[in-house]
Amino acid sequence: MLTEYVRAQEGREPEDRLTHISTVLRYPPLPLGRRTPRAGRPLRLRAPAGLLERARAVSLRLPGQYARSHRDYQARTLTDAVMTAIAMAEPITDDFLDGLEPLLRHRSALGLWLLATAATSTGQEKAVLVEAERARTQTDTGDDSTDGDPARIRHVQLVAEALENDVAWHSPERFKVATNIARSLLAGPGAETGERLLYEQRADWHELYQDTLHAAGERLARLLQGTTSYDFSGRGGGAVWRARRKVGLQDFEDWLVFRPDDDGAERTMDPPGWLLRLPGAWHAAAPPLTAASLPQEPYAQWAADGKLLGFPFRNQQAFWPLTRQQQAPGWRPVPGIEPVVMAAAGLDPQQISHFIEAVLIDWSHEFEAEDEPPVGIALDLPVGKAYEFGFLSAEEQHTTMAEARAHTKRTMDAVIEAFRQDDESDEDRLEALRKARGNAREFGSLARQFDKRIGGKFAVTRATWRWPGGSVADTLLTGHRPDLVQCLATWAHRNAALILEYSMLNAWERALDRYGRRM
Repeated sequence: MLTEYVRAQEGREPEDRLTHISTVLRYPPLPLGRRTPRAGRPLRLRAPAGLLERARAVSLRLPGQYARSHRDYQARTLTDAVMTAIAMAEPITDDFLDGLEPLLRHRSALGLWLLATAATSTGQEKAVLVEAERARTQTDTGDDSTDGDPARIRHVQLVAEALENDVAWHSPERFKVATNIARSLLAGPGAETGERLLYEQRADWHELYQDTLHAAGERLARLLQGTTSYDFSGRGGGAVWRARRKVGLQDFEDWLVFRPDDDGAERTMDPPGWLLRLPGAWHAAAPPLTAASLPQEPYAQWAADGKLLGFPFRNQQAFWPLTRQQQAPGWRPVPGIEPVVMAAAGLDPQQISHFIEAVLIDWSHEFEAEDEPPVGIALDLPVGKAYEFGFLSAEEQHTTMAEARAHTKRTMDAVIEAFRQDDESDEDRLEALRKARGNAREFGSLARQFDKRIGGKFAVTRATWRWPGGSVADTLLTGHRPDLVQCLATWAHRNAALILEYSMLNAWERALDRYGRRM
């Protein structure tokens, strides 16, 4: 059945592929806690690996779901494949699902999901969606009565599209709302009409979407029936951050490829707010693919030789960094770029544009007070690396490491004190934590095992040294040793990834502060 399912799905357009209703409603739901036993029995499926990968590729993945992530965000593509394959062959009987349309086209499933997200949109999400709808209406009607920056309007619309189609937040509560909507549209004599409404997404669906987005009173109560009163403003703020970040990274890639020679070589990326400085002669190029859908030469060979980085760009591939030929038209790799390219070895192609961004961050830029990012922008190297390159003496390295160890011990003591003040902690746990003070890994594991909330406050303080210079690209151009350039590129990427996490956390907190419910 799974083989027949895969063949049938591969023969359909993506939006016309089928999914089982249980996937859209995430039924059965996950256990309330990680230690709560799962209902039923897991299905052990034996099949060729290639078949399983093909099955996953043609199954439903809702916006914001990933193969590996927090359990609320995990896609259940193989479960969807098995359930849909069975339902295509035989009816499935289940007390919860009985009466609902069992099979939906993917576009219909996404239409249902969008209605559920509209009903549960938080304050910050709703602000973005309302502004984008206003801009769309003005564009459709040709209304220019209000002054609007076209670039700003485009940006808002792209952020809204990313919010709806790519980076949605997930929670069991959203699937409860999806169930409520499904019972009103996909059950009874009107089920086929409802499925067609969700699939076509014409004017009547858009009207329903706006009504759902702005629902209040009894209608909102019906939509939210069975949900808890938990405030998801933080998750909404995180989703808006991810949408803005996605659009910003797409604009950054466009800038690398299409930037005119006389265009300014500076760009602020917000979020998180850091300043990028691109050497004026450096560009990216996206040559047309060959008839075999391969990158043109000599770009592919340059990349294979470690002289260029390639990243996915508009259904083809772009290469960076290139500079213009001196004696003839065309491009050539930037001389001496090999240490930077070597630092990106092993990265997924989807990470390369972020790596390039990290190479261009001006780590020494001093912001004006009104432009100061909400999180710190700094490049910290391990003290061992700083000593290796001569930035620290042996005594300074030792002092820095001793200070880091002392700070870690103080953090441990603060965590132990938090456990001591907790009513549910006992002396045996406190004693176990005290004995583990000599092993940071063991201490952290025990603390999180005893209480995730308290244990999550523990983190090892790393002994680091702050890089005082500018971007990695600038370090390369000023003639620093290649192994230093490679080291800086590696740690610039790691630091940038951590800063992005802190930036998203800050967005989560700010959204909760601004839009969260007041007690």
